Amino acid sequence: MQFFRFLNIKISLAFVAGCLLLAQPLAAAEKTHPITYYTELYPPSSYYYNDQLIGLSVDLLKLIWHDQGITEQPILVVPWARGYKEIRDKPNTALFAMSKTADRAAKFKWVGPLFTAEYYIIAQPNSGLFITDISQVFDKSIAVIRNDVTQSLIYETDFPHQQILAAKSMADALALFKAKRVDLLAISRSGLNAAIKQRKLGSKLFQRILLLKVVDDYIAFSKDTPDEIVQAFQTSLNKLKTQHLALKEEYKLN
Repeated sequence: MQFFRFLNIKISLAFVAGCLLLAQPLAAAEKTHPITYYTELYPPSSYYYNDQLIGLSVDLLKLIWHDQGITEQPILVVPWARGYKEIRDKPNTALFAMSKTADRAAKFKWVGPLFTAEYYIIAQPNSGLFITDISQVFDKSIAVIRNDVTQSLIYETDFPHQQILAAKSMADALALFKAKRVDLLAISRSGLNAAIKQRKLGSKLFQRILLLKVVDDYIAFSKDTPDEIVQAFQTSLNKLKTQHLALKEEYKLN
């Protein structure tokens, strides 16, 4: 009798252990984070420094992951147009930082704002351009970033489309402007200042001639992303107010 009781205990323990082993992969699967993250190189929001991806948006995202107990996830650095296509066409994707404009608001889910960006039209130095309305430069050519808010803002005007050059990245738009292949450049103030500092460009090479718009930037999630994920991210961001303000000061963003 004692032998069978001992055998039964051993069988029971083996059964429990087996159940625990079977449960482990399921628990691991439940903790797997389903979102794929995309960003572009657009300092000071996201850029490389000593081969490390940093920036206000990158640092904030990592703080949110930490707050939620999510292990650090891969961030895919791609041209803006590709990132925009991925978040528009693929489920469970996120792109940052994205300006939340009227035409985009219903297309995605949003966490933020991360910072506020001022978008300007920049002219070549000594251009002699002093304008109060964009219609005054409709005879000029302008560089924007494809599928970026700069393109959207220019398209909202009656700017002749044949005179708009859509670059795949901020670096390419800057290159077009520096090479004087275009007369004008649409870019954020913070992005331009960071590029001037990083690339050691002379600030006198860029003349701000018109404020296009002031827009808040967010982490944008694909429309199918579960609401609980988006809400959890927003809750974490709200809770990280002190760190958020410190990062804004560090990266000189509003």
